[in-house]
Amino acid sequence: MYRNEIVINANRSSVLGVLTNPFFISGISGHVGILRVKDKQKGDYVTPEFLNSPENEFEVAYVFGTPENYHVYLGHMIGPEVSLREVKYKGETSDGKFKWEVSFFLTPIDDNKTRVSIAVDAKYKTSTLARIFGRSEFDLATHIVEGHFIPFFKFYFKPSEEIEVNKIEIESEEGEANKVIAKFKEIVPRLEAGLIKISGKNSECLVIVINKDIKRVTCLLGNDVRTGSEALSLLLLYNGELKMKAYQLQLEDLIEKIED
Repeated sequence: MYRNEIVINANRSSVLGVLTNPFFISGISGHVGILRVKDKQKGDYVTPEFLNSPENEFEVAYVFGTPENYHVYLGHMIGPEVSLREVKYKGETSDGKFKWEVSFFLTPIDDNKTRVSIAVDAKYKTSTLARIFGRSEFDLATHIVEGHFIPFFKFYFKPSEEIEVNKIEIESEEGEANKVIAKFKEIVPRLEAGLIKISGKNSECLVIVINKDIKRVTCLLGNDVRTGSEALSLLLLYNGELKMKAYQLQLEDLIEKIED
């Protein structure tokens, strides 16, 4: 196993937004391409456009080598597995000759600075990978951390651009949880594309709404991160004071920004 760390000029929530997104992580790793996602309702893997209820299981392609001489292996990836201060992904090729695991440990330093420790364990039993990375599995783990994750956070991670699109505040509410949650339930069916931020004492939730349906929920409760149905249940059952702001997103502007 190889481990290294980097201090990022961003708060913990901003970093978690990247680390809990499997499409981001697979891309940053440089060696994993997501092909299909496990759908809970259908009980099978489907391409993303046919998803109804995504799970954290993926059919992937592992790519190694150089553009002139590369090798592709089919396999699977699982993640994110989120626990106290840790976000974990793992996977292997279908033949079991390559297995890997990456863990991210987040330690807040202050309101806008977070230490991210990255630990990678990689095991392989193929001569191809041995030729590419050397005989030591430690070399491959080092390459994934030093060659991909560290450069991403050093040069490309920009929390200021996390949601740098035109957004229009359409509702706000604060007070007792039952009052705020009632307003939250009213807003969701009216949002074609938007996000809702809800915060309370030692808690912060972000809800993504697409086509008037909740697509993603992430809640930070102290140092604990909850996602999906578990996060939504905790939010709906919350006791105490809450503050909420709902935004309509202008996705056309986001597309223009990407094209620029």
